[in-house]
Amino acid sequence: MRFILTLLRKFNTTPVAGGIRWRILMTKRFIPQGVMPALVTPFTKDGDIIEEGFKEVIDYTIDKGATGVVPAGTTGEFVYMRTEERKKLLKLTVEFVDGRVPIVAGTGETSTKATVALTKYAADIGCDAALVISPFYLRPGDKGYFEHYETVARRSDLPVILYNIPQCTLGVLQSNIVEDLAELDNIVGIKDSGGNIPHTLELIEKLKDKMPVLIGHDECFLSAVSAGATAAILASANVIPHIWLDIMKKVKEGDTEGAKNLQLSAQTLARIVTRNGGAPPAKAALRMMGIKAGRARMPLDSGGTLTRELREEIQLELEKLGLIKKPSHPSAKRDIDIMNFLKDSGFDVSEFQDFRTAKSANETVSVSIVAGTKNGPLGRAFVKLLTTSKIGHEALTIILEPNLAVRPSSLMIPVQKIKSMRQASFFYGPVQSGAAKAIAGLLGAGKIPDEAVESQLMIMVLDIDLNRRNRREITKETENAVSTALDQIWG
Repeated sequence: MRFILTLLRKFNTTPVAGGIRWRILMTKRFIPQGVMPALVTPFTKDGDIIEEGFKEVIDYTIDKGATGVVPAGTTGEFVYMRTEERKKLLKLTVEFVDGRVPIVAGTGETSTKATVALTKYAADIGCDAALVISPFYLRPGDKGYFEHYETVARRSDLPVILYNIPQCTLGVLQSNIVEDLAELDNIVGIKDSGGNIPHTLELIEKLKDKMPVLIGHDECFLSAVSAGATAAILASANVIPHIWLDIMKKVKEGDTEGAKNLQLSAQTLARIVTRNGGAPPAKAALRMMGIKAGRARMPLDSGGTLTRELREEIQLELEKLGLIKKPSHPSAKRDIDIMNFLKDSGFDVSEFQDFRTAKSANETVSVSIVAGTKNGPLGRAFVKLLTTSKIGHEALTIILEPNLAVRPSSLMIPVQKIKSMRQASFFYGPVQSGAAKAIAGLLGAGKIPDEAVESQLMIMVLDIDLNRRNRREITKETENAVSTALDQIWG
């Protein structure tokens, strides 16, 4: 069937009104629906297309239920590719898809003439529709937008999906222009990637009986689908097309709560992909899943685009969504002895006098505390730990908020080595907050004598699974564990 349609498109080029009209009516049959990934383009370090990897991405997304694929779009890094490379990519897509799902080819160029030429090429090789980005760089006015799309629709052999992405084109495809373009027979939809829900809703309202609106901004998926968007082209659909399809299904069935929960479960990954260039985080996720997604082209392929911390976040999100196996992490030590910890750190604990120790643990955190006078060995240990910290086990003064340290003066040290900024943000964030709340709570309850507030100090070591995600839970459990240990010292 695809072969026949391709031949019809190729040879029906008589420039008479009836012939052109007949050809456009043929193309109008394409109806965008479901969820289609804006395919990444796997590149080697030298910038060559990794054909095997591209096929793996296509196979994965189709196996996960994708209702179509979109090569050579924004996530496919089309702006970094020569026209001949884009043609090669489109041809590979037709070969690898092999008729399983429709192909919406990214054919937008900066000029109308080049866009028409590439759209005709996509039609000749068997693509089903064209995704055409609004002219960018030297962008036109509203009349220019209309005439650009009208020309592409009139002179090309493919159904055209308009593409509004103002954060890249620096111009908004206004709803009144889109409404006029929808009257053309082979303008079959608009992809709105602006992330502006009011504008998306305006498009849905005005185009309700004319053509579908496709949501292209991952974070806005549920809002748009609930309002009437009938299809989507998403960067994160390279990784989770099945989740977006499930949300769409639940919305249709009226399961609002289920749809909301699914959107929230995917929201962090969607946000990381959307706000960090699309291709780099999507490729990182696919590589973690064992798919040869390659790397991005410069300047996207740089350390500043996707930091180590973001990669860790992506990994945790994939674990949470069940897309990769969660590695086993050592659980928090249940029985920490701070005196042994200090001894191993080079202190002669036999010199410590007038000190009290306590320990506590729950499912999240373990803590061991020593309290004693400032004017003694414990005070000297306090200063030494604060000024000559061991890398990965840095001691930090416990504070309630910036410039407000707890009383008595207290120091916290991680038992497990801090290996990344993300782990540091957990330990010196929610863990510190929980410890500070526990000390402040005990002081507020009047359990710490007034004289001890000025004359004594505390050192505590804490152990926690640094790969946990729920920061509020960590704060609460830390507060509970530290409060239990403090009660043993001051209660």
